[in-house]
Amino acid sequence: MTSPPQPMAKIMQQVGWEPMAAMLRHAAAEQTRHYTTVWIEAQLPLGLLLLGCLALATQKRVLPLALCGMMLLIVLFQFRVAPELTYQGRATDFPPGSTEVGAMTRYWALQQVYFGAEIVKLLCGGVLASFLFVFRTSRHKDAATDAERRGHMVRS
Repeated sequence: MTSPPQPMAKIMQQVGWEPMAAMLRHAAAEQTRHYTTVWIEAQLPLGLLLLGCLALATQKRVLPLALCGMMLLIVLFQFRVAPELTYQGRATDFPPGSTEVGAMTRYWALQQVYFGAEIVKLLCGGVLASFLFVFRTSRHKDAATDAERRGHMVRS
């Protein structure tokens, strides 16, 4: 904003620095809120698809299903929290809402709850991925080694 293009500089001269900065902050916040909503809405069908794949897998194990179910519950929780987070965020975008300590405190507390749930969901996803890919390959290698030993015993 210190060296904007000529058309933008003209608008900034007419409107002023502070109103323009407030408008741009609001536009950026609206984009973030939109992407957050799209992210949550995309996670629901993806989570259901993953749960279906895990339920139809040949080796049904409880841990992957439980982790996927927990992740889906967290997404549903975030789905309920996101509209309130959007409302509180919009209330703090412009004065007088942005100068009230109570409104900002509520917004930051709600944002911490949302991102805390996101962190727990990502940790569950990491454990699920490691269970499905890391531990699975080691089990297959152990099974192949055991079968190889049994094959050598039979031939001897």
